[in-house]
Amino acid sequence: MFEQRQFERKPYNETFYCAVSVLDIMDTKILNLVARGVDISEGGIGIKTDYPLEPGHVLRLHNSGLPKNVGVVRWSRNDKGNGIYMAGVKFV
Repeated sequence: MFEQRQFERKPYNETFYCAVSVLDIMDTKILNLVARGVDISEGGIGIKTDYPLEPGHVLRLHNSGLPKNVGVVRWSRNDKGNGIYMAGVKFV
């Protein structure tokens, strides 16, 4: 299998807050979420959260230890059907 990752990932097990703007039928809502890092690289971070993020969501990352404070969700999936979602976030 061909490896598509540009940067090497390292384990990252930190909990942090992030905010995402979500369009509702009549309104835009800003959701404040708790996320747990799974892995991190120079280009992005893998996270777990209890909200079903979607590709294209822009996250404001609130943690001074992260290399960037904004990221875009590249992919997301339900983690084993347990109400926890995994997502890959590219730093911008």
